[in-house]
Parts: sequence; C-alpha cells; structure tokens
Amino acid sequence: MKTEVDKINDKVIGQAEAGKPTVYNRIREGLALASQLIIASPLGLPAKVVAVAKYVALAMGILDAVESAGRKGADTDEKQSE
Repeated sequence: MKTEVDKINDKVIGQAEAGKPTVYNRIREGLALASQLIIASPLGLPAKVVAVAKYVALAMGILDAVESAGRKGADTDEKQSE
C-alpha cells in the first residue's frame, strides 16, 4: 500500500511531461545563466567570485558534452540493435 509520501515521490521522480523542464534542467540552466552573468558583469566583483563562476561554467559545459554524447551513444545503440 502506497503512502502519501510515496505518491508524491512518484510524481517528482517520474518522467517529465512533454515540453515541461525537470527540476534538474531548471537548476542546470539557472547555474549556467548565473555563472555567465557573473563572468560578463562590468562590476568589480571579488576575484574569488569570478573564479567560482568560471569553474561552474566549465562544469556546466562538461556536463552538457557528456549528456549529449550519452544521448548520441544511446541513439547509435538503438540503431545497431535493429
């Protein structure tokens, strides 16, 4: 028997509806945008803040590359199995 918490977890963890971004995608896009804004800011921000923003931007780029390679790999695996 499922409890109320289990029902909520199923909704949160389940697949996203078409066209609706998941929480993970929203956080990833927010971090990418924030790091770009900090790096491009004309204000004199502390060097540590800019350095952290550069590392976040680098991590987001690597994450995007790994995810796109994973999707391409999954697509080629499906084509080969047919």
